[in-house]
Amino acid sequence: MEKAILKPATVTTANRLYYLDWIRVITIIFVFLFHCCMFFTSWDWHVKNAVASPTFDVIAFILIQWMMPMFFFISGASTWYALQTKTSGKFVVDRLKRILVPLIFGIFILSPHQVYLERFTHHQFDGSFIDFIPYYFHGWYAFGGNFAWMGLHLWYLLLLFVFSLILLPLFLFIKRKTVTNDQFRYPIILLLAFVLLLALPGWMLKPDGFPGGRLWGGWSMFEHLVMLAIGYFTFSRPEIIRLWTRFKTVILIITILLTAFNIYLYVDHIMFEFGTMLYMLKVLLRASVCFGWIFTIMGFAELRLNYTNKTLKYANQAVLPFYILHQPVIILFGYFIVQTQLSIGLKYFIIAGVSFVIVICLYQFLVQRSNVLRFLFGMGKLRVSK
Repeated sequence: MEKAILKPATVTTANRLYYLDWIRVITIIFVFLFHCCMFFTSWDWHVKNAVASPTFDVIAFILIQWMMPMFFFISGASTWYALQTKTSGKFVVDRLKRILVPLIFGIFILSPHQVYLERFTHHQFDGSFIDFIPYYFHGWYAFGGNFAWMGLHLWYLLLLFVFSLILLPLFLFIKRKTVTNDQFRYPIILLLAFVLLLALPGWMLKPDGFPGGRLWGGWSMFEHLVMLAIGYFTFSRPEIIRLWTRFKTVILIITILLTAFNIYLYVDHIMFEFGTMLYMLKVLLRASVCFGWIFTIMGFAELRLNYTNKTLKYANQAVLPFYILHQPVIILFGYFIVQTQLSIGLKYFIIAGVSFVIVICLYQFLVQRSNVLRFLFGMGKLRVSK
């Protein structure tokens, strides 16, 4: 498999980096579990349990440090490989079909009931869902209105689509550059540069600045932009990829220590004023933890998960529809469960277990069997065997 790593410019069945597919699938499971947590954290969300749990606060805090940045990093890698076999025009058309169509579908079909339950449970609307539908189009969500212009949890698709277009000239420029494997003698310096680049928006922008940090998975849109560009650049340079192959254990140890310190700051509510040196160090710590986990996961996944099987083939097809469906199902089902008198732990496992089964059934028996739904969920047409 090392040859596949050293020659990322060509994508074939023989040298496909399957560990990227595994990471994408596993990360979406973590996103699912994270959203199941959100009922029970002290953070604001669409629907809340009556009692919050400090344990779920810490779990959510740990996941948010790397989860969505990982998605943009992998999306950058996928973009690198996509542009090896597609023209820029074909790439844009593919993004329109696979990203913009599901986003629009989610905005108009999958988001209204989520906004309704948020408004209803937050005592901002008193009436039925049918009564609420006309009000869904009043104002912009996150700016005092209801219209979920980013598709709520589908904001990732919105940013990915916009960023892909914005960065396309840069992507094509990097693609045209011929770089020998030994051009970067000290690739570890590039890793440090990545950390600094990710920290830069945090140093310059206040956490509560436009357009609302909570919309983007705990990170600003500019930080996600940086991660997408870095993911693309990383997979165009084999010597950077070798970093997580060679130093994964060292990176893991350092990351665990930095994560423990970051959790300590969070649990003890230690805050620093924006613009101060301590604040800048805190942002640098956060960026280091993020890249530490990403490179650790990449390193061990490359070692253990660089293979394919029937499970991965199925999951690869299901991952986008699963992502699109999971939160609408979680919120609708969870709304009824959090009103019961069950313990928080039992509520969580019921919401996670039943919601997972519902989403898989919706995909298995509805989405994947209909060409119309496949189109709306960003999938290709069914192959008709002759």
